[in-house]
Amino acid sequence: MSSCIFRVGRRWAVSMVALSLVAWLGSASDSPADNPRSDDARKESVQRVTEDLRFLSADDLRGRLPGTPEMEVAAQYLVDQLQAAGYQPPMPDGTFLQPFPVAGRVSSLVKETCVLELTHEQGETIRLQLDDDYRPQITARGFSLAGELVFVGYGIDAEEEHNYNDYRNIDVQGKIVVLLRMEPQQGDARSVFDGAENSRYAGIAVKVAAARRAGAAGVIFVNDSVTAPTAEKDELAAYDQFGASVSRMPFVHVKRSVIDELLASSPLIRFDGSKLTSLAAVERVIDETLEPQSAPLTGWQVSMTAEVRRDDIQAFNVIAVLEGEGPLADETIVIGAHYDHIGMGAFGSRSGGRREIHNGADDNASGSCCVVELARRFASRDKKPARRLVFICFSAEEMGLLGARHYVNEPLIPLDKTICMVNFDMIGMMGDDRRVTVFSAETAEEFSGILDRANEAHGLNLNKPRGGNGASDHAMFLQKDIPVMFFHTGLTPTYHTPEDDFDTINIPGMMEIIDVAEKTVDGLLELKERPKRVSASRGTAPRVTLGAVLASLEDGGVAIEEIAEGSIAAKAGLQVGDVILEVADEKVAVRRDVNRQVIANAGKKVNFVIRRGEAQLTLEIELVPPKNE
Repeated sequence: MSSCIFRVGRRWAVSMVALSLVAWLGSASDSPADNPRSDDARKESVQRVTEDLRFLSADDLRGRLPGTPEMEVAAQYLVDQLQAAGYQPPMPDGTFLQPFPVAGRVSSLVKETCVLELTHEQGETIRLQLDDDYRPQITARGFSLAGELVFVGYGIDAEEEHNYNDYRNIDVQGKIVVLLRMEPQQGDARSVFDGAENSRYAGIAVKVAAARRAGAAGVIFVNDSVTAPTAEKDELAAYDQFGASVSRMPFVHVKRSVIDELLASSPLIRFDGSKLTSLAAVERVIDETLEPQSAPLTGWQVSMTAEVRRDDIQAFNVIAVLEGEGPLADETIVIGAHYDHIGMGAFGSRSGGRREIHNGADDNASGSCCVVELARRFASRDKKPARRLVFICFSAEEMGLLGARHYVNEPLIPLDKTICMVNFDMIGMMGDDRRVTVFSAETAEEFSGILDRANEAHGLNLNKPRGGNGASDHAMFLQKDIPVMFFHTGLTPTYHTPEDDFDTINIPGMMEIIDVAEKTVDGLLELKERPKRVSASRGTAPRVTLGAVLASLEDGGVAIEEIAEGSIAAKAGLQVGDVILEVADEKVAVRRDVNRQVIANAGKKVNFVIRRGEAQLTLEIELVPPKNE
């Protein structure tokens, strides 16, 4: 579905929310016996969840990326809600926060190492000034390279679609290409490049992919004359503006005046002998003829260096505990969801290289709101629960389930006291079919019956796939042989894009899922004994994780950014910087594709096709959890 059509759907969804809420609040399917809350209490619940969702998915939180001040604001908001519900800090240090380190997750430029020099064969040297003349983009490992300069127009390869290719008949192998932002004939309704709208070829990720395919060693990027009509408006991109789009390609952004100076001394020679001595002149000719004007910048070489430092951050799980009462009070049910997202989309984005706020309303403000609302409801009851309830909002899920991994390795309540875990990840997009998938419901004998009874008054279309997995925080508990359930309403066109906003969420659908979840937890509390774990031999494969922090690349594949010591990835010989292209004969495009294949093939030996530098390798990897996990 195109973004244009989906935006129309978003407006329709907003207009229908009020009517849907009225229908939900007045639904005859929820009799007083099924749901003893008064109409006023139900309305208050809707208001609370709506306010939570609006706050957590607001632009002010800039996508809730761990290690940022905005993520601390999100954590404090969750703490405030739990305190308002009557919870006391459960951690030994008197807080609701369980801190854990995330190693080398934030990249920063080491400015004192940055050098960009242009030299001419006749001896002229131009040393550019950082921030005044140029800015490097932060890449995975920094860079240091030198080579000849080749101008490649807009850096577009649209040979098959539009018979336009800036790399046609030009050798850039091992060289550094200079390319313009955007695309030819901008604003012209007659342009083959989607008329007055920007086509996909204007995207940075697409340009970098084309340069890589052509064999370029690096990119020098220049604003076009529409973006920068004057020298004052010729602004350089922030060091991290293009994120994963340039993660493995040495990439610097320079001022137009720099390239104009080179063209003045080494003009581009056209077929008729005329000379192009400025970027404006080149753009004008390309617009008029729609013919590439690529050529070497004769006599010029560049040397560019930038070192990148990987800094550790501290992330926080937010935890609240409601103690139980009675003979089973020391048994624990964990109710969880992750509250982090991907910030400005530097990793994991599916938005085609757009460096914008990814608010993550569905993923996973929706699940966090569910956990907080369940915590409120159980705390407000007159009677304590029969078992202990531990409510956790995990951090760094998007970085590889790191918050959940930390909790199961250093649990607040011993895992031998934890009888099951219920997880909520992306529950905000229930469609007209009222379909809700509950993964891993087969991991305990009692789960399916409990879910069906909880759903009787609601009639949701519960999908309980056997062998289903879903790569989310519950997987860490399943690795510890704790049965789990995972509520999920499915992937949509907004997943991991800037369009995953508050106004796309089906709040009435969320409220129904929260109601069913509350009754599901009641069913778990009523069990006379802990749930009976169904073994892998009865149809449920053991869940495993690769043990690596992964980042989706816009031009295909999934890069390995970190590897945990002693993990499957480490023991298999995978390395930081490897790019995973295929797992078990299936191509992978985003991080979840890798996780899905790893979990689906647990216990087996499968082939991983990876790119390491310029080489493509195939590794046979046994997907069996190491004994120390």
